[in-house]
Amino acid sequence: MDARRLIESLVTEVAPNATVAGVEEHDARCRITLAGTTGLLVGCDIPREVLERAEEDGTDRARVAAALKRCADDVVAPLPDARG
Repeated sequence: MDARRLIESLVTEVAPNATVAGVEEHDARCRITLAGTTGLLVGCDIPREVLERAEEDGTDRARVAAALKRCADDVVAPLPDARG
């Protein structure tokens, strides 16, 4: 399993303005650090078994994507729209 490749592809899908700053793989979990437009870094932990299943299972892929989106929301500033 290439956790970093999976994580980077999901972050690009759910939060195009966020960047994967780091992936630390441990025995039972992966620690993902995201950077965004606010200049902040945020970390989140995802169990390795969920990441492994996410490569094959759409439900686990959606769970990982949702977790990454929640993390990215903390580092990406909303852009105001021009609708006043």
